[in-house]
Amino acid sequence: MANYKHAHLESEILNLLNHTIKHEVYDEVLKHCSFTSVKLSPDNSLAIVYVDTYDRSKIEAMIEKLMHAKGLFRNQLAHYMNIRKIPDIRFVGDTSIDNSLKIDKLLDKIH
Repeated sequence: MANYKHAHLESEILNLLNHTIKHEVYDEVLKHCSFTSVKLSPDNSLAIVYVDTYDRSKIEAMIEKLMHAKGLFRNQLAHYMNIRKIPDIRFVGDTSIDNSLKIDKLLDKIH
């Protein structure tokens, strides 16, 4: 049951962060990024948020801007979520698509 609650909380945070980036952030550069997943620490004190964008060369600059806007995201979490402690947020680039493309190329070489 606790694992379900943890996954539900991660999903709720992800939805709220994506809503915030689309409706509350006015930086046009940041509007082109999206959050793909959230991983919470076991004690819910840290949320690692995976970021993706179409232009992979700009991901580091986007993460830097997101870290500057971290207060806005935490404020939105505090306002809309009913949890005791708002987790600290760390943004990291999502490499899952890049990894899957590498695997796909390796499988093509095998065939």
